[in-house]
Parts: sequence; C-alpha cells; structure tokens
Amino acid sequence: MNAPRPLPSLDTDLLLAFVTVADSGSFTQASHHLHRTQSTVSLRISTLEERLGYRLLIRTSRHMELTDAGRTFLRYARRILQLQREAVAALGENDQPITLRLGLPEDYATTWLPQLLAQISERHPQIRPHIHCRMSTELLEQLDAGQLDLVIAVSHNQQRQGELLSREPVVWAAHQRFVLDPGAPLPLALFPEQCIYRERALSALTQAERSWRIDSTSQSPSGLRVIVNQGHAITVADRRSLPEDWYELGEDMGLPTLPTAEIELHRSPSLTHPIFDTCAEMIRELLRDEAQT
Repeated sequence: MNAPRPLPSLDTDLLLAFVTVADSGSFTQASHHLHRTQSTVSLRISTLEERLGYRLLIRTSRHMELTDAGRTFLRYARRILQLQREAVAALGENDQPITLRLGLPEDYATTWLPQLLAQISERHPQIRPHIHCRMSTELLEQLDAGQLDLVIAVSHNQQRQGELLSREPVVWAAHQRFVLDPGAPLPLALFPEQCIYRERALSALTQAERSWRIDSTSQSPSGLRVIVNQGHAITVADRRSLPEDWYELGEDMGLPTLPTAEIELHRSPSLTHPIFDTCAEMIRELLRDEAQT
C-alpha cells in the first residue's frame, strides 16, 4: 500500500504573496504593498506553485490572470490567512499598539473623521491612526504604493472597484453674498484638473451650453472655501458638507444637475491584522448612519 502524499508546506509569506498579487492585479503593486522586491514576490509565487504542483497564475509582460486552480486556491488561501489572524488575536496580542494609515479627502474628513476617531479611541485604544488627507486619485496612488491601509475615496472610473459605502448628492454652491448674473459666464472656483467633481461640472456645463470661466483653483478645500466666501464665484461640493452661510444653486437658476458621488472603501490587500476588519466595519456603520440622518 502506497504511503499518502505529504501535505505541502503553506507558509504565510507564500500565501500572503499570492493573495496580494491576486487582489492588486500585478506583481509591481504587490511588491509595494508587501515592501518586498518584485523578484522576491515572484519567487514566492513560484515556490508556492512548485509545492502545490499546480500553476496558479498566467503571467506575461503586460498581463496577469488566475488559472482555474488559482481561483479555487485563492478562496482557501484567504481563509487560512484569516484563521491565522484570528488565532493571533485570540492570544491577546491585539493589545499591542497598531498603526492604521487611513486616507480620505479633506472635505469628507471634516464631516466624518471626528466621530470615526472617537469610535476608534473608545473601542480600540491600541490603534494609532495616521491620517492622510489628499484628493481621491492621490490617495489611491498611495494605496497602490503600499503607503496606506484603508482609503475612503470618490469613485472615478469603472476600472477600479472599491466597496460602495454611500452615494452623496453633489451640488453647485456659493456664499450667500454671491449674486448670479444669468447673462455672464459662470465664475467658477474649483479643485485642480485631476478632481472628478471638476471634470463632471465642466462636462455638465458644456452639455448644457452654459458659458463659464475658471476664476480660481485650490488644492485644499479650506483654500477653496476662503475663495468662495468672498462672494465672487461658485463651486461644486457634496450637499452634506455645505457651510451654513452657503446656498445651493439649482436648475431654477439655469445650472445643470450634477452626478451623484459614489463613496468607496479601498483596502490594502496585504492587511494582516483582524482589527483592520473591525475598522472597516466601523467606517461602514458610520456612513450608513450618516445616510439615514
């Protein structure tokens, strides 16, 4: 009778490399997330495939995709890593300080961050939040580079999908001192060109054949607010964040309706501690509660 084939050794480093490559879609991004060289990540995948006796990934110079065996094994690799995280947490090691690198746009930070930080401090005082406020495109680039753990961002395209958290109405807004001249080009104060709000606003004005001019730009929501407070220009903002001394301009003033902003949660595929799952759930709860108010 033949002896049973010994089970292959499934080291955590090998599983984590495979899951991170599968989630990020490339060896380059996985190397950033794992803080390892691309050759090291590639070697770990090759070692895992050799031990399993199956090809998990099909790789070319421009493309990477999972094989049938890879798709099957991915589900189990996730479960194994999750069980390892739960086992470590059950031993009480979650009392050690843990750094959470959270990124979100500054205007949403003003709305959501105070309550979120209060909840984190109350439920998990061992977490040390490091907050990064940038535009959504910059935050996602930092996530890809392995510099952030969780990112709350405005969806920019269909190619990159995060977890949908909420849909926020986006409106034209101005200070109460602003008086609209229907016959003059619309004076605008907007974020720089990479801002999705700016792109959608200018597209809507073009389709509506409404003349406009950009009077001012600012990278910072605080700077944009100072500009708009002068009462000489209008901007685009989510309705929830409008200051009390601003008002909304709508179709009754000849301005086109703007698309709703989809707020998504993106997370690094290399997260290894179960407390990050808890943080993600707190973010979901916060935005669900905000949407119902």
